[in-house]
Amino acid sequence: MSPKENIEETIYKFFHSMDVQDFELMQEVTAQKEDMVHIGTDSEEIWRGWSELNKATKEQFENFKFYKSNIRELLIHISDSGSVAWYSHLLDAKIKSDSTVLTWKGARFTGVLENINQQWQIVQTHVSIPESYHTNT
Repeated sequence: MSPKENIEETIYKFFHSMDVQDFELMQEVTAQKEDMVHIGTDSEEIWRGWSELNKATKEQFENFKFYKSNIRELLIHISDSGSVAWYSHLLDAKIKSDSTVLTWKGARFTGVLENINQQWQIVQTHVSIPESYHTNT
């Protein structure tokens, strides 16, 4: 598999872990480093370091009733050194937790991966939702 294919597989595994709330798969594709950062859609959703993200992911997975994602327009770039990659894509998702159902159409998702011990791992993500595409159903 080419580096770009490995990176794409890692990104898809990340979202599959969300779809099925597979915590072990999330751990496999996310760097367990204290300098990683994940930024969600809420102003309080900034997780700095593996410890914070680990705790937040466990809580989210416990509260999800349903999560279904669809990646569109995935773009992947690899640094000249081959040790870092960054990506962007649009994300459609339907998320149910408790009595709330959110539908995202065209959320903007970006991230950075690092090649750690011959395995691509996510070290940074950021998701934002254009106000015109965020609906409650």
